[in-house]
Amino acid sequence: MTFDSDYAEKVSNAREDYRKSDSEMRRNADGAQEDPDNMGKPASEIKKEAVDGSVEISFDPEGMMANMILHKPYNGGKPISPAKVMLELSRKGITTGIDEIDIKDMVEGKVYDMPICVARAIPPKHGENGSISYRFEKNRVPKPKHNEFGIADFRELNLIIPIRKGDIIADITPPTPGEPGINIFGRAIKPEPGKMPTVNVGKNTLITADGKQIVSACDGHIMYGTGCFNVEDTVTVKADLDLSIGNIDFFGDIHIKGNIMEGFTVKAGKNLRIEGTAFSAELSAGGNIVVNGGAINSTINCGGDVSIGFCENSKITAQGNVESSQFAFCNIFCYGELIAKGKTGVIAGGKITCMKNVTAGIIGSEKYTATEINIGDGSVICAKKREAEAELKVVSDIYEQSMKNVDFLKMRKNRQGGRLTDVQAKQMKTETQNKVFYSVRRKELEEQIAQLEADLQHRDDLCAIVNGTIFPGSKFCINYLSLDVTEVYTHSKVVIIDDTVQVIPL
Repeated sequence: MTFDSDYAEKVSNAREDYRKSDSEMRRNADGAQEDPDNMGKPASEIKKEAVDGSVEISFDPEGMMANMILHKPYNGGKPISPAKVMLELSRKGITTGIDEIDIKDMVEGKVYDMPICVARAIPPKHGENGSISYRFEKNRVPKPKHNEFGIADFRELNLIIPIRKGDIIADITPPTPGEPGINIFGRAIKPEPGKMPTVNVGKNTLITADGKQIVSACDGHIMYGTGCFNVEDTVTVKADLDLSIGNIDFFGDIHIKGNIMEGFTVKAGKNLRIEGTAFSAELSAGGNIVVNGGAINSTINCGGDVSIGFCENSKITAQGNVESSQFAFCNIFCYGELIAKGKTGVIAGGKITCMKNVTAGIIGSEKYTATEINIGDGSVICAKKREAEAELKVVSDIYEQSMKNVDFLKMRKNRQGGRLTDVQAKQMKTETQNKVFYSVRRKELEEQIAQLEADLQHRDDLCAIVNGTIFPGSKFCINYLSLDVTEVYTHSKVVIIDDTVQVIPL
C-alpha cells in the first residue's frame, strides 16, 4: 500500500471528525441527555454544529480494487458530491479503473455506510501456452484402397508413410508472453507468460533452428512410438507380409522377417531382404534382393544382384548377377552372371538369359527336361555396331560438307572486301555450328564403335561352366551361335571354338 507523506495527520483529523459527528448524533438522538450548557433552553435556541457528508476510501495492498463508503451529512451539512469523491480518489493516488457512473449513482442515490467498489485494476492478459500440431496421424488406421466401382482392395492398406529429409513432421507454436495489466494506481501488472509445450524429438528427427518445427533428418518412413514420431530408414516387417500389413511401396530398404504370402507386392527403392519365402508374390528393388527362403511362382525385378535360396516357376529380371541353389522352370534375364550354387546347384527347365558366364552343378535333368541357356549379347552388340557405323557415315558427310561451306564463305568474304551479306553471315554461323557439333559427334561415334568391337571380342570368351552333369535336352546359345546337347557330359565347359559352340572337359 502507498501512503501520502501527511497520511498520519489525515488519519488523525478523520478520526476527530468522526468523533465529533458521532457525538453530535448522540446528542440529537431520542432520549439523549442534554448538554448542561443548553439545559432549560428552547430547542429552537439550541445551536447544532453542521457536519458535511464525507467519503472513506480503502484499497488492497496490490492495488487491484478500491472501495468507497459514503457518510451522510448531519445538522444541515453539505452532502458529498461526485467531484469530492474523485478528489479523494486522486488524493489516494487512484487513477485507473474508476467507475464514475457508479460513483454518481451512489452519491445521487444517497447510499450511505455501505462499501461499494468504485475502482478496479485492468487485469493482465496471461500468455497462451504453446502447442504442437502434428501433420501425421499418431495411430495409423488401415484404409483399404477402393477402385472406381467402390470395391475395397485389402492388400492396399497404406500403412507405410514415406517421408523425405527436411519434410515437416510437426509445427510448434511458442507460448505468448501475455499483455501487462494496470493497477488502480496506474502501475503495470506483470502478466504470467504461457508455458512451453513438451517437445519430444524421436529417432532421425530434429527441431529447426528457429524452434518452430520438427522435421525429418533423413529419408525414410514415419511411425509413432515411445511418445514421439520416429523416422526409420528401413521398413521392417517382423512377421509374415499378409492382410495385416498389405502391399509395401517404399523408396528405401525393406526387411521382411517372415514370408510374403500369395498375391502381395513389395517394392523397395533400395535393397529388399526377405528371411522367408515369397509365394506368388511380386518383388522389385532398385538395389539388391536377398531371399533366404525361396521364390515360388513369383515375379522379381531387380536393379542390382539377386540371391535366392531356391527358385521355382518364377520370372527374374536383374541388372546384376542372379544366384540360387536351384532354378526350376524359371525365366531369367540378367546383365551379370548366373550362378547355381554348389555341386548340386541345378538349372532344370525354363529359359536362362545372361550377358556374362553361367556356372552350375547340373544343367537339365535325367528326364531330358528342355532347358535353354543363352549367354552374351553378341547379336545385340553387332546391331548396335552397324547402327553406329551407319550414323558415323552420315555425320562424317555432314561434317565434310560443313567444312567445304565454311571455306567457300571465307573465300567469298575475302573477295567482297572482308564483309558478308546478311544472308551469307547467317549461313556462316549455321555452317560453323554444324562443323563444331558434328566434329564432336563423329569422335563420340568412333569411340563407341571401338568399344563395341572390343566387347564383341570379349564375348567370344563367354562360357557355361558345369561342375556336375549336362543332360540331353539342354540348349546353349552363346552370342549368336547355338548347340543342342544330345548326350550326357560331366565336369564340362561350354565355349565358342572356331565359331562353333562346343562342350569341352574342365
